[in-house]
Amino acid sequence: MKLTSALFGGLASLVLALGAPPAPVGAAENPGTLVVGGARGSEQYPWMASLQREGRHTCGGSLIAQRWVLTAAHCVQDAAPRDLGLRIGSADHTSGGTLAGVATIVVHPSYAAGQPNGDLALVELDRPVPQEPIPIAKASGTAGTESRIIGWGLTCPLRGCGEPPAELQETATRVVDDGACSLSGIDGPTEICTGSKELLSGNACFGDSGGPQMEGGPDAWRLTGVTSRLGAAVPVCGAGPSIYTDATAYRDWIEQTAR
Repeated sequence: MKLTSALFGGLASLVLALGAPPAPVGAAENPGTLVVGGARGSEQYPWMASLQREGRHTCGGSLIAQRWVLTAAHCVQDAAPRDLGLRIGSADHTSGGTLAGVATIVVHPSYAAGQPNGDLALVELDRPVPQEPIPIAKASGTAGTESRIIGWGLTCPLRGCGEPPAELQETATRVVDDGACSLSGIDGPTEICTGSKELLSGNACFGDSGGPQMEGGPDAWRLTGVTSRLGAAVPVCGAGPSIYTDATAYRDWIEQTAR
């Protein structure tokens, strides 16, 4: 989508950059995955993955098969398999769980071709892991459907506003009308506009990319979305919704690739 206003153009550039993996800088400047308004995870998420570079958490991911993790395409952009590692099944991204290397990176063809959608990538692990994968839902819910996002990070809305916790955070969200994400050029059939009932609470932010959006409930969670970018031209996390790539729209590609 083209924005003719210089102001909106600058804000849009910032919005699109929020999903980029953070550079290896100090923790105060590098909040990693950021769930605004989150609280410590209330249950175990054995399929949650921390995608790491040089031992630093950079993005989230979801184990969808014993050797495959689904994440955002921009999280692995310009990365070789040897650059990446994953910690799977731990609520602490610095310890526990299972460590695995990366054998193959497969970026969705639409994203690889420079199209605005298809912000998905499959990461093949160098060995199977024992954790239980999360199933992909048959379809994502309509506007108003309750959902949940999880990740490692702060509860404040600005980059560098504090130290990121090591413990996994969660927060309640819901599917909202695509019009709330129109300034970021959302593609309705392949993306989900995700918001919260409260301003400056309950949404994703800098570095939250690749993490999951889920529908269902304990022992019945299903993966619906993958964090992509903010959904409004407002450079404050939680001030507007976020855009998640709809994993259910790409279910066939995922299943054919992650065999």
